[in-house]
Amino acid sequence: MDVKKLIKDAAKRYGMDLCGISGVDRFVESPKGQHPTELLPGCKSVIVVGRRLLDGIVQANFRCFEDGRRDLKGLWGTYGYAMLPNFELTYACYALAQYIECELGEVGMPLSTGPMTNGIQLSIRHAAVAAGLGEFSWMGLVVSPEFGARNRFGVILTTAEIEPDPMYDGPKLCNPEKCGICSKICPTGALSAYDEDKNPQTCKVGDKCYTYCNIDRNRCQLATLALNKKLGGKADYVTSENPTDEEIWNIQQIMPADQAGLQHVTSHNCGKCQSYCPIGSWNEKFKQRGLTKGAGAAMEVR
Repeated sequence: MDVKKLIKDAAKRYGMDLCGISGVDRFVESPKGQHPTELLPGCKSVIVVGRRLLDGIVQANFRCFEDGRRDLKGLWGTYGYAMLPNFELTYACYALAQYIECELGEVGMPLSTGPMTNGIQLSIRHAAVAAGLGEFSWMGLVVSPEFGARNRFGVILTTAEIEPDPMYDGPKLCNPEKCGICSKICPTGALSAYDEDKNPQTCKVGDKCYTYCNIDRNRCQLATLALNKKLGGKADYVTSENPTDEEIWNIQQIMPADQAGLQHVTSHNCGKCQSYCPIGSWNEKFKQRGLTKGAGAAMEVR
């Protein structure tokens, strides 16, 4: 019985575009409490599934940033960020765990997916890299050869011992020395530039080391939460360009509920770096089809 094929065929049946498998040995650098065996005793394999984002929803972000269509931003929140992709991943992870337990007689443990769920069991990004689905980009998101940064991932831990997939070892997907669009397009300067960052973030997954930018989380939240009118907010909730943790926390407590949606916070208000990242046949999918004028157009109106 080819267990790997059974798992991957099942993932495809449940609507997933990507599926990779890692052994627990690639998680030796996990923070305390986030190693797979600390979550599931006897865990031998980590299954990671991925769902692509709709081109039509990514272009809704282009309309927002290039044409000022803030009324379309909710489409990104619903279909690109907080809701539907994560519902799909949640259902697929649950179904795969059920399949593992009912058909294979092993234990399956689906983990939380996306920003709408509670708790952080382990880093989904690191798991996706460990399972061979892609590599870290300079902005810190996982990019896949197929879809670039425009994919989301879910994780299932299992006691089933499944042959792991090799980690991605193809052509380098992200070259910040030549690109750097993510840093350039960030409306608040939250992503450090490659040629200016003398001490970037590093991590090790398996036997591979990765480097990515330093992210000013509070500046990032200025944009993702739309905390002033310039960034699409209904009011100037925060006027500082460098807000403190306390300022961000306090404003989240008083923002009107009608601006939060199902996720309870409005962190779908940006996504520029993810949308304009050129990896994953970006030109063919978007620029050449007239769906965007390019990152330069978005930077002109920011």
